[in-house]
Amino acid sequence: MNPSSLHLLKILSIVFIVWITAGCSSKTPSDSQIIELLFSSSEKKNPDVLLKKVGNLDEDPELESFSLVRNGTEEVLAVFKKVGGKWTLIGKFSFSLLNIGPLYYDASKSSWLPGDGQNPQTKEAGFVVKRILMEELPGDGFNSLFLEVLSEEPPLGLFSVPYGIRKGRKVLDGLLSLKEHEFLIKTKRIDFDYNKGEKNITIFPSNRSYAQNFIFNGWEMVPDIPRVAVPSLLSLEAPLEWKKGIAAETVLWFKNRGSYAGTTYLSLSFPDGGKVTIDTTKEEQRIYSPGSSVFSSAGKYINSSVPLVEITKEGWGRNHKYGIRFSLTPDKDGVPSVLFRSSTRMGRDVINLPNQYGSVQKETDQQGFSSYKLELVSRKE
Repeated sequence: MNPSSLHLLKILSIVFIVWITAGCSSKTPSDSQIIELLFSSSEKKNPDVLLKKVGNLDEDPELESFSLVRNGTEEVLAVFKKVGGKWTLIGKFSFSLLNIGPLYYDASKSSWLPGDGQNPQTKEAGFVVKRILMEELPGDGFNSLFLEVLSEEPPLGLFSVPYGIRKGRKVLDGLLSLKEHEFLIKTKRIDFDYNKGEKNITIFPSNRSYAQNFIFNGWEMVPDIPRVAVPSLLSLEAPLEWKKGIAAETVLWFKNRGSYAGTTYLSLSFPDGGKVTIDTTKEEQRIYSPGSSVFSSAGKYINSSVPLVEITKEGWGRNHKYGIRFSLTPDKDGVPSVLFRSSTRMGRDVINLPNQYGSVQKETDQQGFSSYKLELVSRKE
């Protein structure tokens, strides 16, 4: 090869490398962009970008980018998306400790200790956020983020718990729901595995006595408890437009992703009012019009203020489906909503979903129970 051809080849190689580098870098914001989008000038404490990755984190096929940034004694998980050709911050979560530095888990001492540990192959995401997984939840065609995060709270001292983040919202908050778990008090760490087949996570996977699955029910991840149903929203069929005074039909389908349950009660309350009708030939379905006597969370009977539908589902098997069809004539234009909750009877006890340990924002229905809000817009797994 003559010198001029070799020189031309080198130039083309350099151009190709620069082009490839530019193409790859465009998939994520630059470090300076990340820092500018995350912090004001007064909030910056020598921020350092620790991690940048790309993934599909919502229904839109366009990819998002997520980053882990250390800023003083906090670590911030941030999600970015290109909007109109510009990177935009669409969600962030901050985790902090009073003092941070390299920490590793010593299984023989059941505690977190300062230092890098004895295993040089161990690669951790950060000092506070120790681990990040990107996996799908059931019904989703996109990924959620699962984190192991260090926390500290007397009398536990330093320990770690899992978090689940879906579409910029927490669906599992380990600090809220698991900090008093008796095995966490002993081990100071909640390890977890993601099951690709079942699309759930298992905490304490190596200990059969304490291992427990957490299932996504359409709103949040809840524990899989023996003999307790976990009604999970499969689909919702609703009209394209809701008009005042015009009746329209809605169909809800739920799957029990939990255990076989002897008796489960499903409740739909209509906070926006309107007229509701159901198929009264089905013995398990009952409707209560405004003014009807209904049981409240205070253990007393009260008069209902808005329509209420209650279903008694006997013998609900795991992965079995159940459909609810009703007609609603709204009192106003716009998309109405319902408040949904479930209760499973276990002898004298009743297990309610949602409960006070849940990770998502809940509403209180007319009976005083915590409930999930569901807007009547068509959706499907």
